Amino acid sequence: MTAGSRPRSKRGSGEELREALLATTAALLDAGQDVESLSVRTVTSATGVSPTALYLHFADLTELVRTLKVRIMRELSARLRAAAEPHPGDVRARLRAMARAYLRFAEEHPGHYAAVFHVGPPRTGAAPPDEVIRAGFEAFQPLQDAVAEALRERSGRETTPEQAFEVTCGLWFGLHGRAHLGAAMPWLTLPAEDAYVDRLVRGEVG
Repeated sequence: MTAGSRPRSKRGSGEELREALLATTAALLDAGQDVESLSVRTVTSATGVSPTALYLHFADLTELVRTLKVRIMRELSARLRAAAEPHPGDVRARLRAMARAYLRFAEEHPGHYAAVFHVGPPRTGAAPPDEVIRAGFEAFQPLQDAVAEALRERSGRETTPEQAFEVTCGLWFGLHGRAHLGAAMPWLTLPAEDAYVDRLVRGEVG
């Protein structure tokens, strides 16, 4: 079903309408529309309701997109945790599995991935709202926990949260860079994913 083929929602359908607006926005992003080009009319028309219906559930389009960003971050977090589960005794295998899950998410949902990192025009974008920042940190907590464990294994001593965060950032920068290049330059032949992930994890945690 395309975003524009959703059956018309009944007026005042409460939580169902709220969920429909979020689902439509997610579908529009997945179909290639970016955050900057979204509008109240675009979202409500694709949902099959009047523009005023959006304001029954969200203060404005910005709040709708913010709510969706939090959901996307939570979905990413769930994917990372699910990828790590089969490797309870091998922290580096967990890191490699989570890294591949991260790249797979970005590849499967490029519109969602781009949306969560959208901050506005260059050098003028404000910091995201607190709930989006919290969701972002929660999404990356599985990576940071595994990094801290790997660093403890390597050094034989406890790792500070600051040290783990710094190394996690290095790992994330490598993943984000590859994901961004894959989306921005689909014609570019990138290194094999498994080999890239192996080198990245070895480089950060040994």
